[in-house]
Amino acid sequence: MKSMKYIQMIMMALVMGFGLTSCMDDDWKAPSGDTPAFGNNTLQEKNVISIADLKSKYGVTKDMINDTVRIDEDVQIKGVVTGTDIEGNIYNEISLQDETGGILVCVAQGGMSGQMQIGQEILIDLQGLYIGAYRTQPQIGIPYTSTSTSGAKSTYPSRISRAEWQTRFKLIGKPDASKVQPVEFDYSRLKSNETELYKYAGRLVVVKNIEFDFAGKKTYAPKSEGASTGYGVMRSFKGYTTNEFGIRTSCYADFAAETLPEGKLNVTGILTCYKSQTKYNATAQILLRQQSDVQKAE
Repeated sequence: MKSMKYIQMIMMALVMGFGLTSCMDDDWKAPSGDTPAFGNNTLQEKNVISIADLKSKYGVTKDMINDTVRIDEDVQIKGVVTGTDIEGNIYNEISLQDETGGILVCVAQGGMSGQMQIGQEILIDLQGLYIGAYRTQPQIGIPYTSTSTSGAKSTYPSRISRAEWQTRFKLIGKPDASKVQPVEFDYSRLKSNETELYKYAGRLVVVKNIEFDFAGKKTYAPKSEGASTGYGVMRSFKGYTTNEFGIRTSCYADFAAETLPEGKLNVTGILTCYKSQTKYNATAQILLRQQSDVQKAE
């Protein structure tokens, strides 16, 4: 009797196993990779405008300082991701560009490089978000108001919440690094022409045959220096001051403690332009995406 009951139990287990396998075959399929795991896959392209037209439509020019404008129209932008937080130097934002220009998109989320690689094309739904400038650097986000020690207030686009951001973008196709080619940038030619300079703001650029001040002597971004500057350190290129042209590095970047390389270099990164109301000229800063953005010039 015991052996018969044992056999019956085995048979019932087998039948249940076959049934469960059948249900899994019907209802569950392994991920194919065709549908992105991040973003809003239901977004459809409509009313897509260029980045240059978006800036023009909402009055984002070199003269806009710490200001925001609500995007109240049903518009979208589409572009290629040129910069992420891959090595910790770009924080809570991505850089995006199309054939007309570039812009920063601020998001309260870390690990962005795990969701979208450099060279990934994305579509962004903008209605209800804000465009404007932090100092004079164009960016997209939601309004944030800060108060200075003097009591003066300024409002600029800051970080979209992580949950909101996931409803706002759609990944298009596969990442293609060949789509991300830097444009050569010559600050010496543009420093006296801010209108032309700001056409490069937010874009991926390369500066060729240039040298660092304090090369071989200082590191990119020691925390001892960054403590008084929001934990970002400016290193100028030879021939310019830190108020003119150089790179800005986060003290939390993976390469912050590395020594500035010597010799003639080609430096690639996202160009950002900053000017306060008390400054006459804009400061042009390059944000490195990773340490390998600095290469020996041939």
